Amino acid sequence: MTDTPRDVAPHTADAFSLSLSRRRVLQAIGVTTAVAALPPFIRTSNAAEPLRISTFGGAFGQSFSDHFFPAFTKDTGISVQRVEQPSGTQFLLQLGQANAAGTPPMDLCMAVDAQVLRGRARGLWREIDSAKLSKAAALGDPYVRRTDKGIDGVAAMAYFMTLVVNPTLMDPLPDSWSVLWDKHPNFWGIQSGGSSPMLEIAANLYFGGNAILESHAGIDKVLAKVKEIKPNVKLWWQDEGTMQTALQNEELVGGTYVHDTAIYLQQNGTSVRSIFPKEGAVQGINYWCQPSSSKRTHEVEAFLEWSCSAKAQEIIALKMNSAPILPRSQLTLSDAQFALVSSEGTPIYIATEARMKNAEYLEQQFTRMLMESA
Repeated sequence: MTDTPRDVAPHTADAFSLSLSRRRVLQAIGVTTAVAALPPFIRTSNAAEPLRISTFGGAFGQSFSDHFFPAFTKDTGISVQRVEQPSGTQFLLQLGQANAAGTPPMDLCMAVDAQVLRGRARGLWREIDSAKLSKAAALGDPYVRRTDKGIDGVAAMAYFMTLVVNPTLMDPLPDSWSVLWDKHPNFWGIQSGGSSPMLEIAANLYFGGNAILESHAGIDKVLAKVKEIKPNVKLWWQDEGTMQTALQNEELVGGTYVHDTAIYLQQNGTSVRSIFPKEGAVQGINYWCQPSSSKRTHEVEAFLEWSCSAKAQEIIALKMNSAPILPRSQLTLSDAQFALVSSEGTPIYIATEARMKNAEYLEQQFTRMLMESA
């Protein structure tokens, strides 16, 4: 599984640590205050410089510039400059070099779960005393990442892989992931490879949860179950845009897809419904992490606390079509507004640690499964 962020159009939360393929979109850099935009990765000596926060790019990043950061500045008086961060392993490598030189390119960055853990192993993140982050600390697992020295990751938002179905081609609509195993030849488009959410889906439906993915023997059992759906799969996709095109052209009935992008397609005329199955959609999380050599401690702590507020999380839902990290009861969103981006059901979480430990084996065995006869 890679940890490259998704650049999606127009909304999304980021990237599944499930290694979703990336769609190409225009990259826009936004600045939230009246200060002049600075080139990415350039630091000035101005003591009054804005807090530099990097995000994934495209319209997703622009939404932070347009809505999220200005609200923070209005409430706290702390100005923000958005910096667009590189993707994938390139980002962690560059950040490691900058940290070592004491010149971090940002004061806070966005990372998917696997990046948090990889960065932690490399000593990239500042570990903040939980006493300084009362709101963040109250989130609990999995929305706050901790070490024995403090908090090194605070959830920014959640995102989902759901069961997406064309309602004109399947009626009634299913409510369970188990429909993928029913007899429906050539119905589905399913994400392929070791990053596929089918691993978590099968593990939770048939083997009691993600723990089975910790061992090679367990992975083999899960993949044997995934193999059973092969006659039903018309498209094994790796590039998210390939699945999008198939849905728009009604080339298949549905399959596994990204919830926020499916909502965008629906709002723009594609006959598609994004369903949160009763067993739970597959959930990933984006985190805020502070590079260890950043000196902007108080401002970062203020931002992290503010980002966990109901006001901030309602901006995430209403302006960015992403899932808030706070319980439904703490938000003023209407039922329709909340249902558009999230679910009150218990999600299926990505097995990040197991995927990192067994990444090569997962990819190898998934490929072997696809090559075998059904």
